[in-house]
Amino acid sequence: MQGLRISLAVTLLSGMLLFGGCSYLQLLQKPDDQAITSEIQGKLFADSVLKTRDIRVTSQGGVVTLNGTVSTDLEKAAAERMAAQAKGVKQVQNQLTVGPAAAAPAEPTTTAQPEQAAAPEPPRAAQPKTSRRSERASSSRNENEPVRQAEAPAAPASTAPAPPTEMAATEAPPQPVPPQPVHRTVPAGTTITVRMIDGIDSSRNRPGEEFAASVDAPVVVEDHIVIRKGADARVRLVQARSAGHMTGQSQLQVELVGLAIGGQTYAVESAALEKTGASRGKRTAATVGGGAALGGLIGAIAGKGKGAAIGAAVGAGAGTAVQATTKGEQIQIPAETKLDFTLRAPITVTM
Repeated sequence: MQGLRISLAVTLLSGMLLFGGCSYLQLLQKPDDQAITSEIQGKLFADSVLKTRDIRVTSQGGVVTLNGTVSTDLEKAAAERMAAQAKGVKQVQNQLTVGPAAAAPAEPTTTAQPEQAAAPEPPRAAQPKTSRRSERASSSRNENEPVRQAEAPAAPASTAPAPPTEMAATEAPPQPVPPQPVHRTVPAGTTITVRMIDGIDSSRNRPGEEFAASVDAPVVVEDHIVIRKGADARVRLVQARSAGHMTGQSQLQVELVGLAIGGQTYAVESAALEKTGASRGKRTAATVGGGAALGGLIGAIAGKGKGAAIGAAVGAGAGTAVQATTKGEQIQIPAETKLDFTLRAPITVTM
């Protein structure tokens, strides 16, 4: 009987110890709601976006509740994930609203601990009467200042507020990019055909004179028209020689010296073109000989056979005089004449 009582007592004591140990462990494992709240708030404040949102955190028995407003569903999910990762959290109730997010209220830099009580203010020292009078005078002045400000007429409000400078800057149209110049080179040996506007005459014009012309056919380089038809051109008379009365022949030499392309004038070096008239020597001899024969015939008739030699000499002089009075063939390059010039040096044109 005594042994049964001892066994029962031991069993009861063991049960009490076991129940008490479990209760003690539960007390030890009870979550600290204040620590949970502080940890979640710290994580939210460390995020550059979520710290600007109005998110309120509460914890009760490890069950965390999130209230407030965020801008997007991603921000709502991110806040819930941060709360769930905090130590001691059993459950997260996400009651955040997605909408125009309001700025989070400013948090104090330092949090007063409950153990630390505010220090009592030291008793104020008695101030002299003069200072009290000055305070009253200053307070009366401060009370009168709003009245004066209220009596002052308000400035007229602007009917239309000026747009922000940033918006004006973004709405300004982009500046056009100026086109970059392109250089094309017309190689040496290229033929440029021009049509004369002015006429040239070997008997009237002198070397060094320049005459107007225009390009008669476009000049193409690498599938690009570098010199268009109708461009202004300048032709210079290099040599002009007129045939004499007795011998020689007329001769003209011209060359292309300038082109006007895109408002710019370019110097040109080309091979000279030469135009030569018929020779004067053979025609002069034939005319002189014919004049001599005719003179001899006239002399024989006039002298009845006696003055044939004299007549021949006189007739030859007469033929020479006739020939001397006429000039040889003159060379002309009339207007609308097409001339082909070959470049002796390349031309670099800015398009």
